[in-house]
Amino acid sequence: MVVAIVVACSATLFAQADGPGAGTNATSISEEQAGSRANAISGSVVDPSGAAIANAQVSLVAPDNKPIGAVATDNSGSFHFDGIPPGNYSLDCNAEGFRETRVNFSIGAKRQAALRVVMPIAVLNESITVASGESVPLVSIESSENQNANTIDRNALDRVPVFDQDYIATMSRFLDDNSTGTNGVSLVVNGIEANGPGVTPSAVQEVKINNNPYSAHFSRPGRARLEIITKGGTPAYHGSLNFLFRDSVFDATNAFAIVKPPERRQYYEGSVTGPIGHSKRTSFLLALDEDLQDQQAVIDSTTLAAAESLGFGPIAQTVSNPTHHFFGSGRIFHDFSNGDQFWIGYSYEHRTVENQNVGGTILPSAGTNTHFLEHEINVSDLHQFSPHWLNQLRFLVGHFDNSVSSISANPQLAVSGLFTAGGAQADSRRTEYHFDGTDFVTYATGKHQLSFGVDIPDISRRGLDDFTNRQGTYTFASSADFLASSPTTYLLQTGQGHVAFLEKVVSGFIEDNIRLKPNFSLYVGVRYYWQNYFHDDADNFAPRVSFAYAPTAGSKTVIRGGAGVFYDRSGPSPIGDLLHFNGVNLLRFIVDQPLVSYPINPALLAQVPTSIVTLDPKSRMPYQIQYSIGVERQVTAKSTFSAVYIGNRGIDSFRSIDANAPIGGGTVLPNPTVGQVRQIQSEGYLKGNALELTFRGKPSKYFAGQVQYTLSRTDNNTSGITFFPANSYNPNADWGRSDNDRLHKFDLLASSQPTRFFTLGAALSLYAGKPVNITTGADNNHDGIINDRPAGTERNTMPGPGTINLDLSLSHDFPLSKRKGETKVLSLSLNSFNVLNHPNYLTYIGTISSPLFGQPVAAQPPRRMQLDVQFKF
Repeated sequence: MVVAIVVACSATLFAQADGPGAGTNATSISEEQAGSRANAISGSVVDPSGAAIANAQVSLVAPDNKPIGAVATDNSGSFHFDGIPPGNYSLDCNAEGFRETRVNFSIGAKRQAALRVVMPIAVLNESITVASGESVPLVSIESSENQNANTIDRNALDRVPVFDQDYIATMSRFLDDNSTGTNGVSLVVNGIEANGPGVTPSAVQEVKINNNPYSAHFSRPGRARLEIITKGGTPAYHGSLNFLFRDSVFDATNAFAIVKPPERRQYYEGSVTGPIGHSKRTSFLLALDEDLQDQQAVIDSTTLAAAESLGFGPIAQTVSNPTHHFFGSGRIFHDFSNGDQFWIGYSYEHRTVENQNVGGTILPSAGTNTHFLEHEINVSDLHQFSPHWLNQLRFLVGHFDNSVSSISANPQLAVSGLFTAGGAQADSRRTEYHFDGTDFVTYATGKHQLSFGVDIPDISRRGLDDFTNRQGTYTFASSADFLASSPTTYLLQTGQGHVAFLEKVVSGFIEDNIRLKPNFSLYVGVRYYWQNYFHDDADNFAPRVSFAYAPTAGSKTVIRGGAGVFYDRSGPSPIGDLLHFNGVNLLRFIVDQPLVSYPINPALLAQVPTSIVTLDPKSRMPYQIQYSIGVERQVTAKSTFSAVYIGNRGIDSFRSIDANAPIGGGTVLPNPTVGQVRQIQSEGYLKGNALELTFRGKPSKYFAGQVQYTLSRTDNNTSGITFFPANSYNPNADWGRSDNDRLHKFDLLASSQPTRFFTLGAALSLYAGKPVNITTGADNNHDGIINDRPAGTERNTMPGPGTINLDLSLSHDFPLSKRKGETKVLSLSLNSFNVLNHPNYLTYIGTISSPLFGQPVAAQPPRRMQLDVQFKF
């Protein structure tokens, strides 16, 4: 979850008799406002311990929210207003270090008792309230206010084009793939690492990327972390109901489809929040969605022709790829009178997908069907011990079951770079009972805001069932080899496919935000990492530091820098491989070209030793070192610009080698009693440098949003824990451009309201292409891995296709109520995605033996139209 500097929400109003403590500072209401029956009101503003808050700003507000008077409290925390006519009013209290607090009260003809307003202290707390206005970017020396962050709140979310209401995908364009760890992007929801947001899209309050990038509270750096804040309960009923519709009759044709296939999408979603009964302290949030979509997978025409010429066919070019998804969640919130807060929630998710992975060079028979089911309970408790000490506990427990079944049980037949036929041979099941949580204490005093606690990213009981390759996979280097029934390798697995284990990942952290001077702040923190596999955790301390300096107090320019160490984690799959392929449980046989034929002679398997997976005894937990320096400038009152240099170094990165590969390209194994010995190592290295330019804000009524351009270069010699170098005896020869390297990256996400009649939203992405690795398509060195490169060819030397994508939305709000204080709005939005209908090829074929070498075989969707109807109340 994102953490921000806010005040723990509570206010208490007490009636007392007037006394000598009444303040002398007062304001008088005009005679016109006062009328014939005027009264006076006085009171005091105190913190939760009862101490007076001096110089607090107290505003008197009329029922129509119009301010009619304001004073500042004196040294005893007292305030006074004169000449107030009978009626209903509110007091808005503001003080530095405290949350803005509103108190409602009534004045009659009789003398009014004194008011006492309690304002809790400012602490790190989850922001779950619904924002009523736009967030305005301002340069600041706070550690969490870096202006190269990408933030979008509820109001902005409703104004920009969002495909299928998928806000995570919309914001993920600002992530850095080279900063992510073995488990991919870290999703943090309300302060806890999670598998999903836990609510439907309309219940998402804010999405942030790169907020406070060096925070010790989180395991990953800012550009690898997507943080979501969800809505909380409200004392009045509010909600949003959404309907989304798409039909291919209004869309363009896929770049690889000969005939446009029929597609349709219907999406129903909504959330409601409000009080439970007559309580003003207990509320609820209910969120539901149902997604019905029938997409079509498109197979490359050259692939179809090649497959049909080799006896696979006839084959339809388009295949239905339907998805059904249902999600529901409910939460109950309670605010205690002493400022404590508690909420508990439950969510349920069910998803099925048919014909998954079909398309491009994957024929329909090699697809899979998937089924996913998850239950989850979330709990959050905030307890304020004193004005300076606060404890926050958040955790979730859940269970999910994800199964994959192959459409066809036949052996898989793969011709490198041309097509994959037969069955998928991908049957598997993954179950998990998991616990994630964090408990930390915040202490605020003077120049310091100190936080420390325990963070548990994952404690899980995992069950992994691997039934893949039970009938085997034949890989052919070319169509000629297929015609000759001469595969380059054959892979078969037998034996016990089920393993279960307990994975534990625990971290501790301490951090301090220090305001050394009015124009200089310093952040220091350290995080400790421990995992019950990969035991090298004695020194896994990850220090973090950042600073922000303004040349003068109130300066519009801030210089900001920082550095941090971020440890990776292995994730469950490598642990499952170590337990599966130990030479006893799950037996893997890799048959090399000199022995194999199609179909294989079962007697040959008796001559093939089993392959195993081992862990390098010298392995360590990989880590990244990131550092940055930049300048931020307040351009206008509501917009900022930042220029930041970012360095990234990956140390001891994961990779795999075949520790039993034949030497010198021969066929004889050094240890003939075993086959391939996949050894998981931590010997890789990554080097990246980037210049990032970011503009955020609302310089005029014609533009509100964010623009970011990144010039970068990232090189490495591994693509992750399952990556094998082309030569296991010379893995450093794989040094080259990272698989995710993009030299240029431009993103715009913005909206404009040129007139009151409509709002225009836009999302523009201009990306350079990722590199493509060139391979022979054969197992030339007989190590069972199809990744050999032609002689003299370095890794990732072919430039890949770039991306040009423009999305637009046009929306209008129709007010359905004219009563003051009541909001009922019907919003209609027409969205067009990939307006320019650019093909946006996904990748090129890098296999030189394929007739498709250097050509694309799949593309992102063409121009699509989407109608959104939203009712907000």
